[in-house]
Amino acid sequence: MLNIITLPLGELETNCYLVSDSETKEAFIIDPADEGTLISERILSEKLKPKAIILTHGHFDHVLACLELKLNFQVPIYLHPLDNFLLKDTPKSAKYWLGHSVDPVPPADLPLSDNQILTLGNEKLTVLHTPGHTPGSISLLHTKNLKSKILNHKSIFVGDLIFSDGVGRTDFSYSSETDLKNSINLLNSRLSTLNSKPMVFPGHGNPFTLQK
Repeated sequence: MLNIITLPLGELETNCYLVSDSETKEAFIIDPADEGTLISERILSEKLKPKAIILTHGHFDHVLACLELKLNFQVPIYLHPLDNFLLKDTPKSAKYWLGHSVDPVPPADLPLSDNQILTLGNEKLTVLHTPGHTPGSISLLHTKNLKSKILNHKSIFVGDLIFSDGVGRTDFSYSSETDLKNSINLLNSRLSTLNSKPMVFPGHGNPFTLQK
């Protein structure tokens, strides 16, 4: 079973997700928004075994705790290569939007790509490239439990692609409203073929289910 802990963190209340296999305790840290010490303490208190940091995209408010967590747990950072420039610009972006300096963010160690499979203990998650908000935005779909013969899609992590009350911003120079609409249509099409309606976990706000 996939366990999910939601931690709204930072000045923009960005959702950091600690996603773990209930049996092995292996965990992904999805979008470590800020407050690396708090995230680390929660990981230790839950006795989780971090395997990687997964970034849904490269915006500063989703990555500020990367350095501390990488040092604490010696785990790689995954990011779609098209968002590497955003990760590099984190100090400048954070200074502009927050008005103060932040710690540097290390570069990504490994690339994410469309339809890539990530294994977490007995669980499998599939990477979906869902650009629009940023060129390298991805969603992460819980695909299956390796020990079960029944596919039971329970969750998808979408970053800032879509929220319960709207969609991600496309007013940045590198964003694309057309790509965002195509990504949402792709997501709807993909999810409509599943045997159950998964819960959508966004980068900000509460989880929700997509309505037809």
